[in-house]
Amino acid sequence: METTKKKIYAPDKLICAEAIHPGEMLKDELQARGISQRKFAAIIGMPYTAFNEIINGKRPITTDTALKIEAATNIAADLWLGLQADYNMQTARRDNRLSAMLEQIRQAVAIL
Repeated sequence: METTKKKIYAPDKLICAEAIHPGEMLKDELQARGISQRKFAAIIGMPYTAFNEIINGKRPITTDTALKIEAATNIAADLWLGLQADYNMQTARRDNRLSAMLEQIRQAVAIL
């Protein structure tokens, strides 16, 4: 049986086997500090349900949220936004429809 490998175009980039949402890291940080999700959500002025969606990887960390997390943890907002951007890029690179479209664009440019 012959298998085909999906070509991922990412020169000089290592691709994680699984994209890790920054909410997972935030969850670990809160556990290390002994702060519940509900209490932290209240501290940063966010509804618990929305915050829980971030922790569970169902909602992105926005700029405003990153700044609130920074104020509460002293961990730079840029770090949270960078982790979110990395997650978004890894997720997009795994999208088969987008990958096919990108390959068509590369082929079109190659013949110009």
